[in-house]
Amino acid sequence: MNVLAFDCSSDVLSVALRIDEGWAEASLDLGLKHAEHLMGLVDSCMKRAGMHPEQLDLVACMLGPGSFTGLRIGMATAKGMAIGLGKPFVAVPTLDCLAWGHEWAAGVVVPVMDGKKGRLYSALYERGRRTSGWLDLPLASLLGLLDTYNDVLITGPDAELLSSVAGERSGFRIDPRAGTGAARALAELGMRQFSEKGPTPADAGPLYLRPSEAEESAAARRAASGEVQ
Repeated sequence: MNVLAFDCSSDVLSVALRIDEGWAEASLDLGLKHAEHLMGLVDSCMKRAGMHPEQLDLVACMLGPGSFTGLRIGMATAKGMAIGLGKPFVAVPTLDCLAWGHEWAAGVVVPVMDGKKGRLYSALYERGRRTSGWLDLPLASLLGLLDTYNDVLITGPDAELLSSVAGERSGFRIDPRAGTGAARALAELGMRQFSEKGPTPADAGPLYLRPSEAEESAAARRAASGEVQ
């Protein structure tokens, strides 16, 4: 199956193209400038693989959580390509992709994304299975959840936020590849999800664990004015 996957959920923009013969991959860490560079990376991967877009079988993007703007860019691009090419698309939970490949790890695997405002997006995984809900919580609260684990592997684009803790707590480790893009994992899990559940509905939206700043500001203005929601 020819699968194009792109991860726009964090500062690291990554694209992976999976074909029967192997992989073509590209990434950039330039901050949230994904709208400017995503299609250039896609084109680069397609050219290196000697493929035309019409040869794709599936397009995959991140469902969330992650950057509000990045998730919208990724999903809009995936939907646009899928419609234009007449191909299916799938949106895969970001934290599942970040934890992928660590099924071998003892204890618990904890992907971490900076949720801003002093909070982290995370979830707990054991032997490849998610054992918690989606988490949006302060660092202290996350550490409290991890107190009962002797082995903790921290991964994800913002794993370094726990580097000082890892140096102080026995059994805490930081994944050395934590800061790399997750497009390859997205392609693999996208294929699995498609085979098990079919395509993502065309009207699906990103998974946000909290309202955007614009939505929060609008709600605050309504509350201040006494407007009934």
